[in-house]
Amino acid sequence: LKEYTRIIIDEADRLSMLVDRMIGPAKKPKICEANIHEILEHVRQLVLADSTHKINIIRDYDPSIPDLKTDPGQLIQAILNITRNAVQALTSHPTKPASNIIYRTRILRNFTIGNCRHRLALLLEIEDNGPGIPDNLQKKIFFPMVTGRADGTGLGLSIAQSVIQQHHGLLECESSLDKTIFTINLPINAITQDVI
Repeated sequence: LKEYTRIIIDEADRLSMLVDRMIGPAKKPKICEANIHEILEHVRQLVLADSTHKINIIRDYDPSIPDLKTDPGQLIQAILNITRNAVQALTSHPTKPASNIIYRTRILRNFTIGNCRHRLALLLEIEDNGPGIPDNLQKKIFFPMVTGRADGTGLGLSIAQSVIQQHHGLLECESSLDKTIFTINLPINAITQDVI
């Protein structure tokens, strides 16, 4: 109960800051150093505490990844939005023997995001074994108000993409039957080289 109480308090604080930023003047993210695996573990606890279905969240972490310069609250929101979509896809088609979500982290070296080359970048994959995203939605999923569910708002992935872009990162998706992977690339260090 103490752990769940701490999660509720932390989430209430984080959501309060998020709402303040949304209704207030546009502000830059509050950047500090944060560990990506601590962020993923926080999201994992939230999802498992919230889910009424049996969901396995498998962790495939690279422990050598250094801290990121990020706004942890915003990054938590982006990853949470993607993970909740995965949970909803898995629970809406409960025909599989196991509903799995995989968090995978790796380091990329000399990786280009936009027009900048980064010496080190984070590769974060969020993979699920759900039914996949319908072909007619795959090119539109990051647009606001686009959803495949009757009760969906169509804002979760749009917000996630906006957060990742504010962090000078890249969010992409590949989906087929039984496998959907959202890939997040974020610069790890502040040193960038313009691509010529």
